[in-house]
This record gives sequence, C-alpha cells and structure tokens, in this order.
Amino acid sequence: MKETFLAALSSATRNALIVIAGFTMLMALASSATAQTMHFGVRCQSTFQNGWSVTIDVYSACDDFISQTTPYDYVDFYYNLQGAQPAFYFGQGAETCNSCGGADSVDFFFMATHGGIQNQNSAFYTMWDYQTYASTPSMRLGDSGKQLKVLATLSCDTFKNDDGLLWNRWGSAFSGGLKIGVGGHDLLYTNNDTQAATDFGSYLHNAGTPIGWAWLDALYYALNNNHPAVANTGAYSADCWNRQGVTLNQVMSEPILRDGQNGYVCWSNWN
Repeated sequence: MKETFLAALSSATRNALIVIAGFTMLMALASSATAQTMHFGVRCQSTFQNGWSVTIDVYSACDDFISQTTPYDYVDFYYNLQGAQPAFYFGQGAETCNSCGGADSVDFFFMATHGGIQNQNSAFYTMWDYQTYASTPSMRLGDSGKQLKVLATLSCDTFKNDDGLLWNRWGSAFSGGLKIGVGGHDLLYTNNDTQAATDFGSYLHNAGTPIGWAWLDALYYALNNNHPAVANTGAYSADCWNRQGVTLNQVMSEPILRDGQNGYVCWSNWN
C-alpha cells in the first residue's frame, strides 16, 4: 500500500495494468430501482480498425459483469469504443451524454480495452479507431453531468505507480471529483476474465465488499498473474485510506473532493 501527500505536489505510486476489449452497440439494460440504485455504463472493445491493435476477447467478461449488475442497478448502456474518445474528454458534449456512452453520464463506468502509459504524464485507453486513444490529461472525471464516482477498467498499465508518477498521469482525472478508480498497475490478462468479472460484480452487489478490495480479490484469484490496483484521493492521509474502503452503497454519499480539496492520493496493488 502507498500514499502520497499532494500538498507538496510530490507523488508515489504502485503498479496497475490490464488488457481487454470488445463490443458492438447493444440495447441498454435496466432493472428495478432501489434507494441506492446506481447507474452503470459499460464500454468494451476486442477488435480494432484495420487490425491496428491486437485482438482480445472480452465480450463474455463484460456480459458477465452486466449479468451481476442488472438485478440491482441500471445498466444505461453497453457500447463498443468506436468514435468513443470524446466520451471521456472534459468539455466534450459526449462526455455527459448518456446515449453517447459518456463517462460522466453514469455513476459507475466499466470498460475493457487495451491500455498503457504514453509518458510520465499520461496513461491511455485504446479506442477502436485507427491510432486513437483516450488519454488521462484530457479527462476531468466526476465534474459534470451525473458526476462519475467509480471508474473500473480492465486495461494494462494504466494505474502504473512504481515509478512515482501516478498523480502526474491521473491528477487531472481525479481532480474532477472521481472517488475511486480500479485497474491494473501492470499486466492484466484475459485468461479467466469471465470469472474475474463475474466475481467482481458479485462481490460488489451480493457480498457488500469494498469496491477496491472486490477488484483486487476478483482479478487476482481468477488468475494469479494479474496485477490489479485500486487508487483514490482523500483530504488527508486517514481520509484517503478510509475512502479506499467504501462499498457500492457508501460511495454515492461519500463527499466529492475536487482540485485543492485533494490532499493525498493512495493506492493498493496485488502482485
């Protein structure tokens, strides 16, 4: 586990990474609402325009995550990543557009695609479109529309932190008010990803497991070669670690922290 004091604008990190993708546009799914009903969005991509990136099989994993979610919460959309870059970028109309699959049009965004690190200041997610990425410096998640609370991405390297540069890459995205992010600090594999996605959804909805721990447990025990990570911010050290332990039912009421309200970033990795 690791934390970083942001007031001094220093950073520390841990490893995070995942590779996955896939999906064609499908009909939005819905379930009966409850007092704690959240709105979920799912976008996944397994093949890429003109074969510009390696094909990966993630359709079943995303299906299984949805099947664990719809008995309890709304899944507003289930789309691929064709033309999807604007749906992640702050200030773009698609970012808050539910029918466009915008990240800030839901409370919880689940995505599976290739991912990685572009440089010391940027992590990226691979879109279907030829040589197109959604890069973290252009994101400010949680600041607009429905104000995204949780980002879960089955993608490699995007939450890399062992180089001390996680905040450099993710500071813009978290400064919008995003409460918790889960992904990989190194490689994530599609082997047994259906079990991982099923268990993640089940832990969240049935067991009441904290979001971060649900991710770490699901990914690691499905395949011990996976390198899952959870990251979040807090006003101060104890607040950061307390917020890392929030469950799905608690995350909606967790205070939003934006810009200078974020004093720490903390993360946990499994290897």
